[in-house]
Amino acid sequence: MAIEIDNVTVRFGGITAVSGVSLSIKHGEIIAVVGPNGSGKSTLFNCVSGLVSLATGAVRIDDVETKMIGPSARVRMGLARTFQTPRFDPSETVARAVSCGFYPHTKAGIISSMLRWKSSSREEREVHESCAAILDDLGLLSLRNIPLAELSMGQLRLVEVARAMANKPRYLLLDEPAAGLTLDEQQALAAQVRLLSQNGVGVLLVEHNFNLIRQLAENVLVLDRGKPILSGKPADIEKNTDFVDLYLGSTGRKH
Repeated sequence: MAIEIDNVTVRFGGITAVSGVSLSIKHGEIIAVVGPNGSGKSTLFNCVSGLVSLATGAVRIDDVETKMIGPSARVRMGLARTFQTPRFDPSETVARAVSCGFYPHTKAGIISSMLRWKSSSREEREVHESCAAILDDLGLLSLRNIPLAELSMGQLRLVEVARAMANKPRYLLLDEPAAGLTLDEQQALAAQVRLLSQNGVGVLLVEHNFNLIRQLAENVLVLDRGKPILSGKPADIEKNTDFVDLYLGSTGRKH
């Protein structure tokens, strides 16, 4: 079982944003997609999550063709994702923002929880306990009652990862999750991504930080102007000096 991206092309008017991309993400795998800004990485994520239409090709989730399946239904199929720019109500607290990720899987749902119906009280306590555990794993527990407006961008990215984890995904798409994170925050993130993978979650990772990719990814796909130009193990990709110089510069080289 896997997410299968099969010869996908996406066009916006006369612009081809993604061209002929094929990729498979199996349960428990961590696959990275890299490339310069504008290379089609986020558009590829949008293809998988149902936010853009395909010109050609197909996306299948566990052998199910998704052409007629919208974003919300894909979440119910076990897909979760983050975005380059975190999307939150800034007045929400950290705990509230993460707790929302659990509600697609609860019987009571978010409305009854907000209204505090008695039937939802036990389930709500379980959500709060699970939320606290995720926040603790990512080093965010001390911030649980802080409004999102008061957080740094790095902290907001971790909150978005926490909310995606709360969805109990079978597949997780992480769009530049380490941008703006401190080294300690990056290591906490890496530990959780590894744990998710060990528990069978397939992870598709877009990330400019190749040090993090070295730690996590089994395979890397390189995009340039929407086209796949290189794929392989991180160590093999690094041996391509044109790739290192063009996409990573000297900071991407191992010393």
